[in-house]
Amino acid sequence: MARPTKLSLALLGLELAISATTVVLFGLAYPDRFRSRLWGNGGVEGWNSNPNERIYFYANHREPPEIPLIWSQRLTDSNLAIAILGFVIFLARAIMAHLDYLPRYVNVLYDMLLASLWVVSLAGQASGDFSDLDHTSAHPWYLTRGCARSWEGVRVYCHVAQASYAVSILAAMLYIGRLLQEAILEAYRLGRKHERKWTAVNTVEELEDPEEKYWDAHQESDTTLRVTDEWYDTGLSPVLAFFPATQGR
Repeated sequence: MARPTKLSLALLGLELAISATTVVLFGLAYPDRFRSRLWGNGGVEGWNSNPNERIYFYANHREPPEIPLIWSQRLTDSNLAIAILGFVIFLARAIMAHLDYLPRYVNVLYDMLLASLWVVSLAGQASGDFSDLDHTSAHPWYLTRGCARSWEGVRVYCHVAQASYAVSILAAMLYIGRLLQEAILEAYRLGRKHERKWTAVNTVEELEDPEEKYWDAHQESDTTLRVTDEWYDTGLSPVLAFFPATQGR
């Protein structure tokens, strides 16, 4: 097993920083008040649906609209789970690198899994709120409007949500970049292998015995002359029959 290169160790260090940061940020965003305050701030300002209006649905014994994914507990749980999984995979990768046993296919599988999970997480974090047709939003207000217009007590939550989204982008770019790097290295290895194969074939041809080549060519020439003579004799045989002495000469 090949030893880790400086590039792979640098990528491990970058993965440590990103995975640890995502665990901290999504851990801070896990409590229900974090999500509720952001949702309520946008609802009062008219930037998205207002969670306080759901009380009127319950009072009138009506089914309220489904909670948008961006404000749901399901998205919060999945984001934290992805962050924890990424940190665990980093630990496994670091241990295998330290033990000098880090197969390439294991790296590729890890990167494919985490890249796909972070892309799904980004899609959820950027999803919109269409539960109130009068106040629809294609994306969360803290991503489109910034935190300057947010409430004083919500501004910290706003910055944490923005940072979580930014670090998620970095995580997706890291794992997708590792996959692209592995694809480029594999293409380079295949090209070098193909080049060595053809170089070996040409070298063998150049090392063949020149005398053997000469005799092969000489034998081919004699064979060609014999075949030509046979064709000539066959074509002139009726004419030569009148000249037996010449034919026997």
